[in-house]
Amino acid sequence: MPALVISIDFEMFWGVTDSKTIENYGANVLGEWQAIPAILKLFKQYNVNATWATVGMLMCKDFKQWSNLRPSIMPRYTRGNCSTYSVSALARELPKLFFARPLVEQILASNGQELASHTYSHFYCNEEGATVEQFVADIECVKEIFGEYGVQPTSLVFPRNQVLDEYLKVLWDAGISAYRGNQDHKLYQDGHLVKEGYAQLLRALRIADSYLPLTGNHTCPLPTNTPKGQLINIPGSRFLRPVSGYSLLDRSHLNRAKSGMLEAARENRVFHLWWHPHNFGNHTQANLINLEKLLKYYQTLSQEYGMRSLTMRELDMSCRIH
Repeated sequence: MPALVISIDFEMFWGVTDSKTIENYGANVLGEWQAIPAILKLFKQYNVNATWATVGMLMCKDFKQWSNLRPSIMPRYTRGNCSTYSVSALARELPKLFFARPLVEQILASNGQELASHTYSHFYCNEEGATVEQFVADIECVKEIFGEYGVQPTSLVFPRNQVLDEYLKVLWDAGISAYRGNQDHKLYQDGHLVKEGYAQLLRALRIADSYLPLTGNHTCPLPTNTPKGQLINIPGSRFLRPVSGYSLLDRSHLNRAKSGMLEAARENRVFHLWWHPHNFGNHTQANLINLEKLLKYYQTLSQEYGMRSLTMRELDMSCRIH
């Protein structure tokens, strides 16, 4: 039976500390406090399940708890500003941009929503200076903070989609059995990173691919008969971009997503849509309208082809050999 999988990278400001400033992006993150309840309301209205891949740090009650909950081996990125531990002063001064326990509790209280991991510190596996040992220590903090909520996460999304084989080996021992991989295409195989010398071209092609059918729909086959001990890769199909302000572009972008959803429905495959809540933090209502259009289309496909809305965990469990 075909499936729509939605995963949401829930990060607050921890996810953009190396690329944004409070001045140019703080309002987007603050907007998550309105956007997330509204997204949950739409999911309930259209009977849609979703996976919320959550940075463990934002689950802390406050700055004091965050200060006390540290991994035994800290990240040692060559680029120091990549470390979320470098913004201690901002986290103390502006807690509403960094800590969101009430939003986590709303997600947990909503039917059909999965709380998954986005690592504890928004860990960059492919950043120079990162090691597997640092990652293991980070995942130990994930276990501790999730344990406060009575949750054992079984799905993980790697920050910036930096998926490396040596890090995958850590996941099963940590109770993680499913992860979001990258599209099977040269444009996306390295996640967010792009090779030096081609960076501008590759980024431009990725953006163009959001609006034009350059690389296909990136649906994937339903995993079947997966044995215990083997991770399930549920690759992302389409990133839902925030509204552009240009109706023609926005319509083209939604049509790209709908094309993938239709292909998955007709061919008994999986379409995996993803975004960040802070993408909805600005122009929130316009972004919610676009999301609702896709959810309505999902309902049509559900009625015509039997498409199901599944979390990453649900898809994982449905194809396991027990």
